[in-house]
Amino acid sequence: MVRKKSSEGKPPAKRKAPAKKGKARPAKAKPAKAKPSFISRLPVYVLFAMVCLVVGAGYYLYTHPEPPGKTVTKVITPLKIKQFSKPDFEIFPIDPLPPKAAAPVPVRPDRRPRMVIIIDDLGYDKKLADRFLAIDGKLTYAILPLSPHRNEIAAAAHGKGCEVMLHLPMEPNEYPTIDPGPGAILSAMTPDERIRLVNESIGAIPHVSGVNNHMGSKVTADSEQMNQILSIVKKHGLYFVDSRTTAASLTRSSARLFKIPFAERDVFLDHVVTAAAVKKQLDQLVRLAEKNGQAVGIGHPHDVTVEVLARELPKLKNRVLLIPASEMVRIIGS
Repeated sequence: MVRKKSSEGKPPAKRKAPAKKGKARPAKAKPAKAKPSFISRLPVYVLFAMVCLVVGAGYYLYTHPEPPGKTVTKVITPLKIKQFSKPDFEIFPIDPLPPKAAAPVPVRPDRRPRMVIIIDDLGYDKKLADRFLAIDGKLTYAILPLSPHRNEIAAAAHGKGCEVMLHLPMEPNEYPTIDPGPGAILSAMTPDERIRLVNESIGAIPHVSGVNNHMGSKVTADSEQMNQILSIVKKHGLYFVDSRTTAASLTRSSARLFKIPFAERDVFLDHVVTAAAVKKQLDQLVRLAEKNGQAVGIGHPHDVTVEVLARELPKLKNRVLLIPASEMVRIIGS
């Protein structure tokens, strides 16, 4: 007797679906993708080229450092930097400069010799500036372009009827050991940078009537740079006073070229900061005014300077006439 195999434990067999009547439809073929054109891939190619260029430039700079001894000058636009640290005062010439030729003095009703006193480096000490402004006399106030109190000091001087100047920082021969401060004209600047900076500096001082240099023994000895600077001074209708920080200054010839009202310093009042020294320099300024008919002195915001001027200027009213700088400058050759 043959036994049939048990089907227990086996999964049930799947039933085949009954075939549909009629012809089977063939499957639709998918459309072939179009190959991207060169124009559509152009942005990718450009991006890839830029990445390669940047990587290549970085590798070149890494493998080709600057040769020793070569100095790269980086020009910074000082007017864009908020620097309110007090700069150094003027660098005074070690040896006395040769005397200037006496300028012709026009005949005036007041026969007293004329004298100008400019107070430089203002803008950082408001209280000391107020002490100068309290002096009975027409002092002229030269204000640094990025100083924190320039607007208040300029407004106070103008309100008192005194004259306001831009005290324009310029590179000295001692740079970078001695820094003329923010807003300085540097010899490494391009002509466009130098011209832009002079324009911005003039615009930074309210009620400005003229310009004089802060330091600048290197820049004022370069006629090309001074021509660029004075061309902008001329454009704004201002005068220029040379602080004469070097005997090599070529500012006079540039002023003659552009027909700018011009004058030069005769005496620094406080290169030695003692009362006796300031009094001696003030006496020298008065003697020069009496000898030549006029003279220009420059002082700085020192306590001793304001004390001597406040005490001595009232005593000098019968000897000299203290006037603003604009009344002494003249066009050379006229």
